[in-house]
Amino acid sequence: MIKTCKQIPLVALALLFIFAPDASAVTIVTHFIGGNAPDNTAGGGDLTDIMNTAAHMWESAYSDPTTITLHYGWATIGDAGTHTLVAQDGQPNREIEGLILFDNSGAVSFYMDPTPELNEEYKRRTEEFQDLGAEFINVARILVNPVGDAVDRVDLLSVALHEIGHAMGMCATNISFVELSYDGVIIISEELPFAGTVVPLAYNNSGFIPHFDASVVAYGSVMAGINGNERRIPSELDIVTNARISGYTIETLNPIQKAQSDDSENNPDVEMRSGRGASNPGRSYNSEGRRNTLSTD
Repeated sequence: MIKTCKQIPLVALALLFIFAPDASAVTIVTHFIGGNAPDNTAGGGDLTDIMNTAAHMWESAYSDPTTITLHYGWATIGDAGTHTLVAQDGQPNREIEGLILFDNSGAVSFYMDPTPELNEEYKRRTEEFQDLGAEFINVARILVNPVGDAVDRVDLLSVALHEIGHAMGMCATNISFVELSYDGVIIISEELPFAGTVVPLAYNNSGFIPHFDASVVAYGSVMAGINGNERRIPSELDIVTNARISGYTIETLNPIQKAQSDDSENNPDVEMRSGRGASNPGRSYNSEGRRNTLSTD
């Protein structure tokens, strides 16, 4: 089940820290609020390191002098991860405070990467390109063929990237998202790269929701959802869509992890593919023929 993000007051948590952000770029302030990891995790990584790596990747995409405060922790929530919008403000309107929780019920077997700035556990990287009404745009950067502790696990870095992606704009209670998505698509505006791209949104019984429609967009976008045995990195589509919603200025369409390995043994093989759309045979299915999609909020 995919839920929509919510807006709640969280005044007490806002008083738990003092931080002076860099005024020249997007700054995501992360604050751990507690909870314990489930016993069935693998990898030995640390949630704070993983969260900060994910935050840095989203920060690197935009150049606006904006600060977003994200409280995060472990809780029994029923989904792999959830995001809640706490406060939004400004012109253009943006989320300025949010809450992200990761499930510790044990229902999801997480891979907690001890080196989240590297991708050595995933041996193949695929980039998907698709024409969504304007020109070919990168819609997916996905790493597969895991080894070691990452096998048969859900990558917690990918879940963190997905949830922070909601905080960057794609949230059902974000005023800008609501205004732009009323007819089920978000159209990329002329001041952004890939102007005219039509971004299709998923829907459920509640209506259109802040996820890409995986039946239309080629498999692997961060904001479409997360599966096991893979790592997803923000694509051009992920980046420009949140830029459209929140009025961000794009710094780069290639988000930067904290470090990039020059060791070819630790870098995955890269495959570039285009125009495959919803017919992508690389999708993941279970034994009954249904696509395996992790529930995230």
